[in-house]
Amino acid sequence: MTVIKTTAFALITLLISATAAAGHHERGEGPSLAAKPGQVVIVYHWPCADADEALSLVKEMIAYERDASPHPYSAAPAIHADGAVVSVDVHSSAESMEKALAWQEADATWQAQFAKMEAACGSADDLTVNVLTMQ
Repeated sequence: MTVIKTTAFALITLLISATAAAGHHERGEGPSLAAKPGQVVIVYHWPCADADEALSLVKEMIAYERDASPHPYSAAPAIHADGAVVSVDVHSSAESMEKALAWQEADATWQAQFAKMEAACGSADDLTVNVLTMQ
């Protein structure tokens, strides 16, 4: 009888847990919030003759930033509908963004990678930057 009670209790516990957990993923099925209030999102848009090469360079740059920047932020590469190469960066605050940008200006490796982007895409004058403060 004890074995039957233990087995029944274990089965009921598993069923209750499964029922409680069922649907927990439904809320998370959609995309998560792109950014939280107070965060700063920067969208870089750069038309490039060779989008594949430029995208490869942007991915290298993002990987370098992730490992080397003393001011962490997230970045993701994309191709815009018009074929331009895009990077979307999310900074925790305006102050954090300013520190990251100062680091980029001072970092020789980052500057060399940017020069490769400029060689692949043409003048940096064609680079547009949109800065958004999330509300």
